[in-house]
Amino acid sequence: MQWVFSVASVVAVSATSTYYCPSANDMNLEHGSVQFTDGGWSMTGDARVSSKTSWNLLGGFMEFDMDTTEVQPEVNTNFYTSSPDKPNCGEDCYCDIQKSASGKPSCMEMDIIEANGNCKMATTVHTFATDGKPNNQNCDRWGCGSTASLSGKKFHIKAEFAQDGTMTVTMDGVANNKYSPFPSSSSNDEVVKTMSSIGAVIESSQWFGWAPAQDSCPKGSKDKLPNSHFAISNVRVMGTVKQGPEPTKCTGPAPPSPTPPTPPSPPSPPAPSSGCCSWDNVHCGSTTDYCKASQAHCEQDCNGEWISQTIAEIVV
Repeated sequence: MQWVFSVASVVAVSATSTYYCPSANDMNLEHGSVQFTDGGWSMTGDARVSSKTSWNLLGGFMEFDMDTTEVQPEVNTNFYTSSPDKPNCGEDCYCDIQKSASGKPSCMEMDIIEANGNCKMATTVHTFATDGKPNNQNCDRWGCGSTASLSGKKFHIKAEFAQDGTMTVTMDGVANNKYSPFPSSSSNDEVVKTMSSIGAVIESSQWFGWAPAQDSCPKGSKDKLPNSHFAISNVRVMGTVKQGPEPTKCTGPAPPSPTPPTPPSPPSPPAPSSGCCSWDNVHCGSTTDYCKASQAHCEQDCNGEWISQTIAEIVV
């Protein structure tokens, strides 16, 4: 598949960023039934994968296609980042924002998409591993989230990370950015700090237990999970490697760097009116070039009278 990028969709990419197309060899199979194909993976039942590489994504992005048409109600299918403090070794190195009963550490978690079946999706920022409460703009374990409806078909997701730590996620070009609460500057600063020091790895899984927008989507049951299937394909990353091996680079053209807009040309001076500057309202006078340049110069600055060229030509 050949990718076509529009300049309008490209962020101001960091000069050190590289364009990566992770392959199966660049990923950890953490558990479950997974097939790596089409620059991504497909899962049936309870499963999870992660990237061996962590990237600094500031000034970069992650994007991919996602197909949820065969996902059962209330099954959570997702693509997110976590930030382990060492090179990612898979399940033994796993961390996310929540407390773990098994003693695994907490770390920054950027939920690019968590889908509820084929009904709704949520984008959620989790930057601080604290037990706050809803409406905490510091985006703790509750998170700062935004929901959107799914289209019932395969769709394209892109997560762009601004240099100030802001994450903007789009589905088929439409932003899912109605965060409630809206991430604070402290939350964004934590994204900058974490990306700059240890980066973020890809995590993707399918599981049953919690899914966004449960009150507005069909009900499901855990016994349906083994028959639930979803796919991620055409994964692309623009970022700088912070930990782990350098993954497969894309062989196709990288997205174009944004072209600064061409400044508008200064307006041309108005053409001289068809006439002349007169001292007697009849004859063209012998005046300066400035006075002769326009009616405004003649009448406002030179105390003359502007007469049409036709009158001046016929009056002797």
